[in-house]
Amino acid sequence: MKQKYYFIINPTANNGRVMDIWRQVVSELARRNVNYDYAVSPSEEKVVELAEAAAGKGCIVVGVGGDGTISRIAGALAGNKAIMGLIPAGTGNDFARTFAIPADPKAAVEVLLQGKTTAIDLGCINGRCFCNVIGAGLDAQVVADANGIFKKFAGSLAYLLALVRQLFLYRPWRVKITMNEQIIYADAWLIAVANACYYGGGMMVAPQADPRDGYLDVVLVQNVSLFKFLRLFPLVYRGRHINLDVVRKWRTMQLTVESEEPLAIQVDGDVFGVTPFDLKVLPQAVNFIVP
Repeated sequence: MKQKYYFIINPTANNGRVMDIWRQVVSELARRNVNYDYAVSPSEEKVVELAEAAAGKGCIVVGVGGDGTISRIAGALAGNKAIMGLIPAGTGNDFARTFAIPADPKAAVEVLLQGKTTAIDLGCINGRCFCNVIGAGLDAQVVADANGIFKKFAGSLAYLLALVRQLFLYRPWRVKITMNEQIIYADAWLIAVANACYYGGGMMVAPQADPRDGYLDVVLVQNVSLFKFLRLFPLVYRGRHINLDVVRKWRTMQLTVESEEPLAIQVDGDVFGVTPFDLKVLPQAVNFIVP
């Protein structure tokens, strides 16, 4: 009997443009005579239920959406032997970037059918799993603006436009980071904790992050003027910011972040409360199809 795939579609991904991508996927699945079923999820919570049910039936569970959709599916499957895949259909598609999963729907189907399966780590923040990157501070405010203002008309440029806006509004706050038996104090523009390399629509925030190494990469931007931040910012798209004197980095399996004022948190492109937070890695938590 042919392996069955179960596709979970987030209809709001990329402001509804996901359905155009899904139609191309359906055409390719029919051409290849693939055994599949699908559901259009009515809510973020339903994504988890659908993923658990499909995995219980032995299906390969495939997310059709952005990083937030993939994270919820991964969290639902964490710790069991189910296999998951991805059709990139969100605004940023940053987790797909780390593994070079193509944005073209037909090419992404090819990866599902002919790719290999690898065990990937997940992060877990205050009880919620994530695949990609969480951030506190500036980047979380950027996500809030991107989701609330710019995605409606700017597509993948939403994060860049939101960043430009927040650079003139945001100011650093004092934070306390506890990890690896040490305590770090800093006036932070942002703290990114990365399981994978990219976020914000192609920013290579943690170029050395590997979702299969059992660690999370922590990137802290501190002690920098607005003018210098603006001048250095383009370097992040090639990962060349990582050795600047205003950037500090560590690798850890768990950490705690506190701040003198509550800082917004984003989890794989979704706003997720405020500091403080506890975070840990879940090594080899889910099986994922890659090229």
